[in-house]
Amino acid sequence: MFAQTGLGFLPVWLGLLGFAASSLEGEIRTASQIEVPGFAEIVQPGEGQVLQGIVTISGTATHPAFEAFELAFGLDPNPTETWFPLGEAVDTPVVDGRLAIWDTGPISDGNYQLRLQVQIEGGEPLVAIVRGLRVRNYTPTEQPVGLAGLPATAEPEPTQPAPEAEPDRPTVTRPDLFRTALTVGVVGGVTIPAFLALYQLFAPRARAYSGFLRMRRLHRRTGRPPRR
Repeated sequence: MFAQTGLGFLPVWLGLLGFAASSLEGEIRTASQIEVPGFAEIVQPGEGQVLQGIVTISGTATHPAFEAFELAFGLDPNPTETWFPLGEAVDTPVVDGRLAIWDTGPISDGNYQLRLQVQIEGGEPLVAIVRGLRVRNYTPTEQPVGLAGLPATAEPEPTQPAPEAEPDRPTVTRPDLFRTALTVGVVGGVTIPAFLALYQLFAPRARAYSGFLRMRRLHRRTGRPPRR
């Protein structure tokens, strides 16, 4: 009779074993999905970087059980864990690529954090946070904290090109007008009196010889011998 009773409970035992096996298989599948390593990483911008204007956020957001990823920013420090989303969640994984575009113009200058969350099916999200981002659209950029004690390096003054050497030009000598006038005056003062003296000396003789020649021509015309 015991054997018959045991045989009667056999289908029940087989059903319980099948249910337990299926439950165990589901638990193993869920655990394997959760334990498979994923990736949430922000490569750019880096910690402590100065941000201005439009910023490209690049990195990796992927997982075998990937659902979506989303980006958000908050103040640094952020004790209240207040985050502002950068657009809607993205349902396409990214590997070493562009995650989003961040326009820092509308927000006030200050220090911020950037958070990447990768949502996975049946598990906690993967989180990557970059801290110390300095938005400086309207204020001067200060030195990083690690370089505060270093002296500022003076910017080199622009070097002006040396003037090109002009080619040698022939020296132009201007005449000395005073010396020229003095020379002309001295020569004229000597030449004119000498000319006048010679004229006084030779003018009578020239006139007498000229008269002699005229008389000779007259005698030749009249046929008389000329006087001597």
